[in-house]
Amino acid sequence: MINGFTLKVVAIIGMTCNHVANVFAAQLPQPLLLALFSLGGVTFPIMAFLLVEGFTHTSNLQKYAARLAVFACVAQVPYSLLWGAVPNVLFTLLVGLGLLWLYDHAHKGIFWLATLLAVVLTNSFDWGSIGPLMVVLFYLLRESGKVPSIIGPMGVAYLGIGLPALAEVPGLAITGDMSYLPSNTIADAGHASLVWGNVGYAGIGFTAACILLGFYNGKRGPSMKWFFYAYYPAHLFLIWLITLV
Repeated sequence: MINGFTLKVVAIIGMTCNHVANVFAAQLPQPLLLALFSLGGVTFPIMAFLLVEGFTHTSNLQKYAARLAVFACVAQVPYSLLWGAVPNVLFTLLVGLGLLWLYDHAHKGIFWLATLLAVVLTNSFDWGSIGPLMVVLFYLLRESGKVPSIIGPMGVAYLGIGLPALAEVPGLAITGDMSYLPSNTIADAGHASLVWGNVGYAGIGFTAACILLGFYNGKRGPSMKWFFYAYYPAHLFLIWLITLV
């Protein structure tokens, strides 16, 4: 069985692989690039799941939200240096956290309206509209049994990222227009790498996340919360420094 600490370790390993693959896509051999990018797919599902765990068990939601907000702002500096003025994934999680609070404290009509607005407003965030939806579903389905509580949210990710990627495979011979994508992404390695990378991201990464979450034992494990929060901006800043060499 796997505790929360182990899930966090897996998440930061996957996150590091994902960011290295994106930033150095044009310099990496394609097999290594695709392997790293595929491993990155485990990260957000685990982060969304653990956010719900944190919301459910925290003794002080205000401090929990404040800590998330502070590190989101700190991380935005190196994140913007790498990918421009796009809100990083901690802001996506922060929006999800706000929706969970609304579900417990506001009229359900207000909650669903806020969820709809969040889906629209986070479209430009890291992980986009899929992120808040996954957080909400992990929370709403948490008592429906282990399999439904995992498959439901992950179904959103498979449909939103995996299915479109598979749909592009038959047209790989046609070079797609990637001018809309920012630099420091897997698209720098070409259209084929982008398509196969997204297939691996969903097919390998999401599936691995499902398996890992299925073995979660509900226990927190060793507490190193400050390390896990600090790691996000720190590793982004380090990667940015490497790009300057």
